[in-house]
Amino acid sequence: MGPPRANAPAYGPPSWQTQGAGSGAMQPPMAMPGIPGMQPNTLGPPGTPAIPYSPHAGTQVSTPSKIDPTQIPRPMTEASVIIYDTRQGGQATIPPAASSEFIVKDTGNCSPRLMRCTVNQIPCTGDVLTTSAMPLALMVQPFALPHPSEEPIQLVDFGEMGPIRCSRCKAYINPFMRFVDQGRHFICNLCGFRNDTPRDYMCNLGPDGRRRDADDRPELCRGTVEFVATKEFLVRDPMPAVYFFLIDVSMNAIQTGATAAACSAIAQAISDLPEGPRTMVGIATFDSAIHFYSLKRAQQQPLMLIVPDVQDVYTPLQTDLILPVSECRENLEQLLESIPNMFENNRVADSAFGAAMKAGFLAIKSTGGKLLVFQSVLPSLGVGSLSAREAEGRSNVTTGDKEAHKLLQPVDNTLKTMALEFAEYQTTGGRVYYYYPFSALSDPAKLFNDLRWNISRPQGFEAVMRVRCSQGLQVQDYFGNFCKRVPTDIDLPAIDSDKTVMVTFKHDDKLQENAECGFQCALLYTTVYGQRRIRVINLSLSCTSLLSNLFRYADLETQFACFLKQAANGIPTSPLPRIRDEATNTCINILQSYRKHCASVTSSGQLILPEALKLLPLYTLALVKSVGLRTDGRLDERSYWMSIVSSISVVLAVPLVFPRLIPIHDLTSRADDDTLIPSSLMLNSENVQEDGVYLLENGEDGLIYVGNMVNPATLEQIFGVSSLAALPVQLVLEQFDNELSRKVNEVVNEIRRQRCSYLRLRLCRRGEPSGDFFRSFLIEDKAPGVFSYVEFLVHVHRQIQSKMM
Repeated sequence: MGPPRANAPAYGPPSWQTQGAGSGAMQPPMAMPGIPGMQPNTLGPPGTPAIPYSPHAGTQVSTPSKIDPTQIPRPMTEASVIIYDTRQGGQATIPPAASSEFIVKDTGNCSPRLMRCTVNQIPCTGDVLTTSAMPLALMVQPFALPHPSEEPIQLVDFGEMGPIRCSRCKAYINPFMRFVDQGRHFICNLCGFRNDTPRDYMCNLGPDGRRRDADDRPELCRGTVEFVATKEFLVRDPMPAVYFFLIDVSMNAIQTGATAAACSAIAQAISDLPEGPRTMVGIATFDSAIHFYSLKRAQQQPLMLIVPDVQDVYTPLQTDLILPVSECRENLEQLLESIPNMFENNRVADSAFGAAMKAGFLAIKSTGGKLLVFQSVLPSLGVGSLSAREAEGRSNVTTGDKEAHKLLQPVDNTLKTMALEFAEYQTTGGRVYYYYPFSALSDPAKLFNDLRWNISRPQGFEAVMRVRCSQGLQVQDYFGNFCKRVPTDIDLPAIDSDKTVMVTFKHDDKLQENAECGFQCALLYTTVYGQRRIRVINLSLSCTSLLSNLFRYADLETQFACFLKQAANGIPTSPLPRIRDEATNTCINILQSYRKHCASVTSSGQLILPEALKLLPLYTLALVKSVGLRTDGRLDERSYWMSIVSSISVVLAVPLVFPRLIPIHDLTSRADDDTLIPSSLMLNSENVQEDGVYLLENGEDGLIYVGNMVNPATLEQIFGVSSLAALPVQLVLEQFDNELSRKVNEVVNEIRRQRCSYLRLRLCRRGEPSGDFFRSFLIEDKAPGVFSYVEFLVHVHRQIQSKMM
């Protein structure tokens, strides 16, 4: 049996049903310590030199051999909700921190959830950007979930005429295109071309030079709109919503309970598929052969069709392998209930994973769709078969081997070629989920929730995306999960609310001082109900030649997301020490540029941090210590980490490497009970007491650390056991009939809702490997071969000093 729905909170905005979600407050905002209010001599212990403060110098940290750890920059929480207007007084406003709770009022620029820039003023020249050492990039998340209090994106239908576009660069009409000659012409804000206004779209201008109907037309007053696509945007009929399930039934999958969990998850998730006649499903199982199933309603039971050839794969039928879910639900449910029993005595250990994927693709090739594959062992037969490359006298743990990164490179191009073919026919674009080792006790709930969210979250199919920008800049590259056939566009067979694409830029000319630089993302896609739409996202930012403005208006979280993705991108081709050094040097170069060109205080005894980037050293240290860049751990875990990072959003980038630490043993005695989730603790061992219970979460995993001196009554209330020895090896968090248990479950469910991820919970104890793993996330502590936070600040300062000489 699968997990009951009551234990499976829905994800997304608070308006969605969530068990124990309380008021549905989102993740508390991040603010910075009030440095200006500090008195001299407060950043160091007694006896350190006095540290003067200059309002133009940025945050100052003394770096003698001893630093007061209580005075170094750390993130702080702010519980208030921010109302954010994207533009005021004709200018872009600085967006709130991505991690804060804010309600967007689209007044011309898009919501920062949809598109954020690494800097909120654009450098006029490439030289200014190079001097700053900062990246110029956009993080684009076209389907990002809005706050439930925000207005929905407006749909605009221009009829057969189609949306108004620039004749030269093909940019879509937006609030920054300027109408002239009493509205007879409009000037493109990106390329500067003077266009004729279509007769049916003309309108007189008001005294302010704006069209009199501008505030009534979403495309002229909103940063984000959606256009109905006309026939010119259709190369074929919009694809239906097709979901094809492939289930591993090899011996390992059966014996671990993975097959039963997959069947149960699919059976429960069917009701979350989009409603309507265009929603279609199909199913196959595989071990050393592939087993298709005809689900026609006329048959008394599903018909199995076996494909034994896993080298030259084919489908046994041209029709009836995918059917409208409304026509086959009963047979599908019957089959899902039967599969674990049908294969319960299966002794086939081999897996034809690649061949099964190819066969699934062939089954839905004519329509496109989503392949949802449940796999438990290394593919060993047929197309795309692999061998364990670490088996020759090696454990699955990386060492200091300089060649270890090559194990993350593909053996050949088989799967890449397959992926390109799938993408051409709109049959890929998802993500990897990782359950290791699979637990039949605790993982079915996560498997079901992951599947449920995968098929029910906001998403589009057969998408094409292009980002345009003002003259003076050009798109340099795209990063993320997509297929790229032409230089200007990226193809996304499927894109959803969790997917982010990073777009980097470079200068090819000079931008004009005090002018604005425009960016426009256009996403052509098909809705799950078969409608073809164009989502257009606009952002216009001021240009500056002042280096100090770049630092003043830098976006820390967006820059860090950029560094995170660049680091992950380099893992398969560079040794880990080199990637860690590059991340550290990026931080040092940015801070050294600020120190050299912007800081007014020049005392060599101070590390001066730009206010907007004061947490950059801390987040850089967290990246260096992250799962992806550690030399210990399983290669599979590093590979999974890379897959997450490739499309991670800005809001989840920092928590992935700098997790949240929450005490849960004292939830019933909190003074700040007005918020559901307690304030997080600093990530150091001083905050982890042996008489406490703590939850550490990074958006993927939830580690629950149980101290060796926890009160037995607390153990009883949270875990239902009265002693440490009775704690389960595999944790399933239950809700017992007491206040503390209720609050712990509310906190966990709220975090799951915020993160759109069903945290995989794991118990950790001191003196065990699990306890060491938990403590490896205490970023501020010293680790073998890696700095503590204080030591890292000293190291950064010394490197800056050496560069200044």
